[in-house]
Amino acid sequence: RPNRTDDDEEEDKSSFELWKELNPTHIQLQWARMSEERPIMASASLLNVVAWFLMIGPLLQSAWVLSRGGRRLVGPHVLLALLAVCGGLVELLARLFYVGMMNAAQWLARDFNLDDWGGNAEGIGWRVLEMIHVVTRGMLLWIDAFESLALFGIFALLFYSVTTETALVTRELARKRSTATENSIMKDV
Repeated sequence: RPNRTDDDEEEDKSSFELWKELNPTHIQLQWARMSEERPIMASASLLNVVAWFLMIGPLLQSAWVLSRGGRRLVGPHVLLALLAVCGGLVELLARLFYVGMMNAAQWLARDFNLDDWGGNAEGIGWRVLEMIHVVTRGMLLWIDAFESLALFGIFALLFYSVTTETALVTRELARKRSTATENSIMKDV
């Protein structure tokens, strides 16, 4: 927000402190907010998976074309193809697991008694649900880190392949020109 006040910062700080203390009332309010945002988050996850899968085809084609049908720099191009396919599959599995876990967690938050477990009205259920959610987000963070590394590897391999291809084409053109020049000189002699 562009016009943040000291009250907003104080609210954010107290919200974070309440979250760290696993305050059941605060957690319950956060889950109600997340319940409203769930369709948007599920759609974003689906779009992320679709983007990865739409990227696999062109990357495989690029690897094939840049390797000249498997005759040039085969190793880097196979690695490029593997990174693309593995990144897409990992993205698909991670998002399916995450959406499934979030749907189950939302179901727990909506339909189960998380306030009073065994006569203990301390909101233990909300605390457990939030800790599971934190662990789930931590898992997704590391999976996203792998995907970022896979993307970096893909782009680095593409850069390497294209620059070496450009250098190779330049050398071939220079050789053809020198051969043509030598042939024209020989004709003149």
